Amino acid sequence: MTIIKFITPFLLIALYSCGQNPIKHKVDPAAVQLNNRAMTLVLFIDNPDSSKMAISLLDKATLIDSNYFLGYANKLMFYSQLKQFDKLIWTNNKLIQLRPSAQDLYLRGGIFYEQIGDTESAKGYFNKSLTICNAVLDTMNTKNRDFVMFTTNQAINLIMLNDSARANNTLKVLYDNRPDDLKFENVEKKYIQSLMNKNKKDLLDLLNNQKKFSL
Repeated sequence: MTIIKFITPFLLIALYSCGQNPIKHKVDPAAVQLNNRAMTLVLFIDNPDSSKMAISLLDKATLIDSNYFLGYANKLMFYSQLKQFDKLIWTNNKLIQLRPSAQDLYLRGGIFYEQIGDTESAKGYFNKSLTICNAVLDTMNTKNRDFVMFTTNQAINLIMLNDSARANNTLKVLYDNRPDDLKFENVEKKYIQSLMNKNKKDLLDLLNNQKKFSL
């Protein structure tokens, strides 16, 4: 079974922006082809040379099409693997430029700044993400397919802003109101439960001591 590292375990379900396309943009086919070649190297992401090769291909893709969101987004996992945090932050900020209302990008940006010890910059990103989450949740139906994702990201932002008590209350209400889904082994409820009773240090420890996840 193939083993792949991801940027952070507690953001696996929260990659909302990658599935959104608020502005219609036809991507250059040559850029898509380069992106697809780069993604074949994900299987070898533990090899630094493979990660560098993937980034080189993705750089060519975004040079061809400077608005190619997925091309930039896919760079993140490789920069993370190589611990090139300056490029990781620059690329995430480019994604924010392309999708300025994507709450998950600000959340990830805050995490990246925390990784380099810039807690003041991180706070600004967490607050921005939280503001977007709050605004969306104010009018979102609880049956909306994105409700759990927005609510868990809201809670993560609260935890990272040192408001674990409020975050835990939010998560408990969410957990208690979610129906069991045995068909999918209660994956949503397990994810929610994994965030409960955590503080900022707990989440950062989870990030900095990443486990490998099997696909």
